[in-house]
Amino acid sequence: MYSNPSLEPYILSEQRIRMAVSNPSLFLQENGTIITDVKQSSEALVRKSLDLFMRQRVDTQDPIILVVNLLSRKTLSWFRRLIKDAWGYEVVIVDAMAVPCQASFWKNYDDPKGRDAKYIARYMSVNWPSLGRVISPAELLNELERPIVFTKIRPEVKRLVIFSDVHGDSKKLRSTMAEFSTPETTFAFLGDAIDRGTDSAGVIRTLLASNNCLQLLGNHEHRLIAWYQQQRISHPEVSDFARMTLPQLEMAGVTKSEIKQFISEMGTYLALEFGRKKLLLSHAGLEPEQVARWLHPAKLTDSVALAPSDAFVHGLSSGKDSVYSRDIDKVWANSTKFQGITAIHGHRNQFDRDVMVGNNRSFNLTDSDDSTFRYLILNSENHEFELHIEWRDGSRQQVLNGNF
Repeated sequence: MYSNPSLEPYILSEQRIRMAVSNPSLFLQENGTIITDVKQSSEALVRKSLDLFMRQRVDTQDPIILVVNLLSRKTLSWFRRLIKDAWGYEVVIVDAMAVPCQASFWKNYDDPKGRDAKYIARYMSVNWPSLGRVISPAELLNELERPIVFTKIRPEVKRLVIFSDVHGDSKKLRSTMAEFSTPETTFAFLGDAIDRGTDSAGVIRTLLASNNCLQLLGNHEHRLIAWYQQQRISHPEVSDFARMTLPQLEMAGVTKSEIKQFISEMGTYLALEFGRKKLLLSHAGLEPEQVARWLHPAKLTDSVALAPSDAFVHGLSSGKDSVYSRDIDKVWANSTKFQGITAIHGHRNQFDRDVMVGNNRSFNLTDSDDSTFRYLILNSENHEFELHIEWRDGSRQQVLNGNF
């Protein structure tokens, strides 16, 4: 990994932190060679800095390549605690010993004091699959180079029902799911399930009961993570989470384990093939320029695997303009970077778009003032869609039809 300079911004190394937070000194080794290292007195600061850096990245669910010595008991113990608190974060263990030349190296390694043999024995005794998905260095590079892959939904699923920005409206969510729940139907949820509404606890438990892996993280779920991980609420006097959601969760007795499970089932985006059509689902709507790079990465760091979660959860800002002022549906529909991909999202809709059609198609499952509850039904057999728009106060409803 170090041989690929483009990966350096994504690598957090224990040794780099050690060299950065302390004063490097020159040391003369027994064999007469001189090395640059730091004094042991800085180790407490190194570990504290490493912990803070990693927890910040894990809490925001951004990709990071961590290089540490997991042969150390202290570091391995720290790593176990870290990933235990990593809600919704995929942990991948890169097994350097899987490289054939490495294995033969250790087999023939001269270790008169037997110190390194103890390290290797400890390494071999760890149940690494219990800590994360284990792959080889070559497999890691292959995954980083991989473009967006559109996963086929099971052939027995004929109907896909998609929600976004439910915002604590458990009554409408449950009634809609009950109406369309059949063996041939699956549901997808694009984030912001909580806040603003009267029953965020009910929404959380409904989604937990659905046992559905097609769930995405929204910016309001980020608030949930911040509270349960750090007991921190931004702008508590105006926050929907502080004023409404947290009291609802506490009154309903929602446990930390329920919240952890709820968050852990959420991803950042969904690339699906349904009825031979390509669907790209996100919370905030995606920029065509960025998606074009993910579809055809020119270099390793163009890969979607290294994309920051903010691109999916909040959307990309343009200069000083707010992300909410960008007409992402129009931009997507008119893009010539690619054709034939349908975007489905929520989060932002100051223009009150419903469906935009051009070179591509875009569905928006929210509105400018949160006055409507929206869901999209896609049928794989006739390629028809129904976009349902129901006013939350029950005053009216609207259904838009067409082909996707």
